[in-house]
Amino acid sequence: MAKVQDEDAIYDEINVVPMLDLAYVLIVIFILMATAQVAGIELDLPQASNRQTLEASQTQAISIAPSGELYLNGAPASIPELDAEMRLRFAEDPEVPVVIRGDTQAAYGKVIEVLDVLKGVGITKIGLPAEKPTA
Repeated sequence: MAKVQDEDAIYDEINVVPMLDLAYVLIVIFILMATAQVAGIELDLPQASNRQTLEASQTQAISIAPSGELYLNGAPASIPELDAEMRLRFAEDPEVPVVIRGDTQAAYGKVIEVLDVLKGVGITKIGLPAEKPTA
C-alpha cells in the first residue's frame, strides 16, 4: 500500500513518471522525424532483375520526377545548380558515386541531360537503380 506523506515532511523519493513520459514522447518524435527524412521523393522506379547497392554515406542522389523536376539529395535543383554542386563534390572526392533515380514517367531527355552534366564534370561512378519485378 502507498505511504501517505505529511505536508510538512521532507520528500525522500523522486517521482520519475513524468520524466519517463517525456522521454518516451521524445523517442517517438525522434523516430518519426528520422523516418520522414529517409522517405525522400516518391518515385515509381523501373524494375530490373539484377541490381547493386552503393554506400549511402557519400553517394549523391539525383531524382527526376515525372514532371521533369530535378532533386539533388532531396532538394530541388536546376541543371546549372546541379552542374555547380557536382563540380564542388567532384573537387572534394573524384571518386564520388552518384545515383540517378528517374521515375518511369520521366522524360528520357532529362536523364540524358543529367548524364551529360555528370560526364562533363568527370564523374564516372554513376548508378541507375531499379526495383525488382514482383513475381
